[in-house]
Amino acid sequence: MWYWYDRLEAWLAVALLGGTSLTLLVSSTARAIGQPFAGGAELAQLLFIWTAVLGADITLRRGGQVRIDALIVRMPLPLQRLVTGLCLMLMLGFLALLVWYGFPLALSNWQRPMGVAGLSYGYITLALPVGAALMIVSLMRRIVTKGIVPSLMPDDDVVEETL
Repeated sequence: MWYWYDRLEAWLAVALLGGTSLTLLVSSTARAIGQPFAGGAELAQLLFIWTAVLGADITLRRGGQVRIDALIVRMPLPLQRLVTGLCLMLMLGFLALLVWYGFPLALSNWQRPMGVAGLSYGYITLALPVGAALMIVSLMRRIVTKGIVPSLMPDDDVVEETL
């Protein structure tokens, strides 16, 4: 089941990114020929926000998030577990707060129109709690499958870069 869930999320992120690019292309081309597409910028913004949220979840699921572990890797394993566990609890707590307060925010913005496109602003604000809920699922999956300390480490296919 997780295989299809992961594939669907990746496909949706790529489709939304393609939709963002296509919307910008159509909007700019229509403007250039004198027939502006009124809601093009707002629609591209909406698609890009959802692309970013799904991309952040995919990155977290693969262990590609930004981390500074120069100090933690030098600690003894029990202390690594404690510090990583604390970080995971803070991350999960923050994501839970985003879900808790994000859904009422999205519902309160549902009647607010988004620029000239006429779409509801709730579609944009809904990205925050939905993305946070997806990240909670991804983080819990990593904890269950990899354990506490390796849950924040990158997968083998994620290339790390130093600054």
